[in-house]
Amino acid sequence: MRAILILAFIVFSLAGNAQTPAKDEQAIHEVMQKELEYWNAGNIEAYVSLYAPDDSVRMLWSTGSCYGRDSILAFYRKYWPKEKMGKLSFTEVKIERISDQYYFTQGFFHVLRDDGKTVNGRFSGLMKKIKGKWYLYTDHSG
Repeated sequence: MRAILILAFIVFSLAGNAQTPAKDEQAIHEVMQKELEYWNAGNIEAYVSLYAPDDSVRMLWSTGSCYGRDSILAFYRKYWPKEKMGKLSFTEVKIERISDQYYFTQGFFHVLRDDGKTVNGRFSGLMKKIKGKWYLYTDHSG
């Protein structure tokens, strides 16, 4: 009887853990959907709120980097003012579990500007779970 109880405990434990990655991936997709919504509404403050509330949160691009939400917000205000933000979309998004606390994301971004020009590039990022909520922890775009 004890062996059956131990086996049942193991099966239920594994079943519970198997659902966690799917829930985490769904939550990360929801964060990415909010990125699109906030960007496309021209709300850069809300967009940056999706970055981790941590001084070590970082954004990397082809010619530099910045750390912390305030610096990231300043970057977006300087290089992506509202009139240049346009409509953002993502394609070929992949999400890979690294651990219970981290996921790696990658894909392509496309910004269709009001003047008809398109900015295309790749992104990769590290998503971090903090107090049960997923945030963008490292953003690398170029």
